Amino acid sequence: MKRNYIIYISMCFAAIVLFSCKKAIDENIRPFNDKADTELLSTLDGLAIATNGNYALLVTKSAGDAQYSLSWYNLSELKGNNLYAVVRAYPQTRDDAYTFTNSPTQGPTTAFWRMSYRLIFGTNKVIDAIPEGKGAAYDQIKGENYFLRAMAYFNLVRVYGRPYYQNSETSLAVPLSLKSIIPNDYQPARNTVKEVYEQIISDLEKAAVLMTQTKPNNYVSKETAWALLSRVYLYMGGTPANPQIDYNTKAVEYADKVIGSNKYTLLQGTAYSNSFAIDSKTSKEAIFSFRHDNANGNQINEFLSPRDVFGNLNFGEYGASPDYMAILNQNPGDLRMNFITIEDDRRVTTGNKSRNTIKKFNFEQINPPGGFAYSPESRSGTPYLRIAEMYLNKAEAAAKLGHDNEALIALNAVRTRATAPEWTTATLATANMSVFEAALNERRLELAWEGHSSYDYFRNGMDMIRHYTDYSTNNPLTIKADDKRVVYPLPPVEIEKNPNLTPNP
Repeated sequence: MKRNYIIYISMCFAAIVLFSCKKAIDENIRPFNDKADTELLSTLDGLAIATNGNYALLVTKSAGDAQYSLSWYNLSELKGNNLYAVVRAYPQTRDDAYTFTNSPTQGPTTAFWRMSYRLIFGTNKVIDAIPEGKGAAYDQIKGENYFLRAMAYFNLVRVYGRPYYQNSETSLAVPLSLKSIIPNDYQPARNTVKEVYEQIISDLEKAAVLMTQTKPNNYVSKETAWALLSRVYLYMGGTPANPQIDYNTKAVEYADKVIGSNKYTLLQGTAYSNSFAIDSKTSKEAIFSFRHDNANGNQINEFLSPRDVFGNLNFGEYGASPDYMAILNQNPGDLRMNFITIEDDRRVTTGNKSRNTIKKFNFEQINPPGGFAYSPESRSGTPYLRIAEMYLNKAEAAAKLGHDNEALIALNAVRTRATAPEWTTATLATANMSVFEAALNERRLELAWEGHSSYDYFRNGMDMIRHYTDYSTNNPLTIKADDKRVVYPLPPVEIEKNPNLTPNP
């Protein structure tokens, strides 16, 4: 009987941790390289190292697979309408999601699946190693791993499962594997979307109770768990035509808990304009950000980064889309203009060479070891949760609940700090927009290029429309919310090794 890949990565946990801890995100944790996982997980110091290895899996390459952060960006952001492909990406892995080709072999789906389950089994090891009531320091570590497991499953269910409102009780997502010890013939079937969401909520609720320490935002805390709970419930909140009252109420409740903690700040003026041009560990906006360093640079920058010489067709393919710029340009004083640089692309030989280059991930460019001068990585963090999102979660959920005044207050907190004019009932009527539409529009402006756009449309039953053409097509793109291309195919190698995995259509 063929062995499932999941078994292999579980058996390799010790090697993964030992490799990862050499590239730890917390320089103050002393690495070990001579302990088997059983001994490693028997002490507080060892558990901290193992957890550090789990964090490191978010930004390192492993066993030939691309960085988790890079694959996640590719699978999420490139399906939206905030990016515009200037040239054809090569290899096709870099435009597979953008073109909705969803190639089961060429795209990043296999690397993302494998990195996700490496992370899940790493967290399972730590969770199972810590008994209840061991003490606050142990509880903190266990809570952090509950969060990382929940995050991994939430990202998986979004990539491989249908939006929650589309028959969550029967629609298939991914296998739930929650134990560190598994039988040799382990070949799990896919759980439903609803089952995966229930597990995510359970893990996050446990995480929020267990975590009591304050750490830099490249680690997680109880507020981080609340923030992800707000997002999860927002995704369960139904469409504007059929909103789910209980879930939207929960989305508001958890957003309020994060905002009310006073731990994070909506930065103003120059501080906001420069908020992505600093070490993400020190950002007052970030709730949780994947931290990159010289050894594990942010490779998202390769897709977008401004550079003096566009010397190779393999990199720097995407700029801000004409649709996005049309919205942004409605208010010329909008501080989010500072995340864009207008420049000419020398690879374009005919027609308009102007490019709206995205600078969000261009903090301290580095050339990766063995890399190329024309493919700069950076030390920018990969933002996963920000305080601005909490206000926007609250605005959208409140709008669905019919609490328009509450929604406008939250929405305008984000909007006015960017120096865009606030929305009122009168100005919305003039613009022929609902409060919900204004909230979704503001999410697009504020959270652009952070992996939200496509999910914000599809989870609300809205079509993904690009009102522009690019290198790949002469016609604008429309993807219906119920299109099979909304979700990715499962990796064929996993289906081959595990016949219990039902493929996506």
